[in-house]
Amino acid sequence: MKMKKPLNPIQTVLLKKHIKKFEEKDGVLTEAFTIDGDAGMILYRFVSPNKTVKGVVFI
Repeated sequence: MKMKKPLNPIQTVLLKKHIKKFEEKDGVLTEAFTIDGDAGMILYRFVSPNKTVKGVVFI
């Protein structure tokens, strides 16, 4: 079974840039992680008053 892993500092910076560019300003990042064995994508959940987004950033 693959496990969720926390983001490293470089992945965190990439995710923040993505969210700043694509998501609403008044939302909150509620979850962000990578999957063990697949460091090529970041999975996240972003919640704002208007929508909830479950997204993937490919790095």
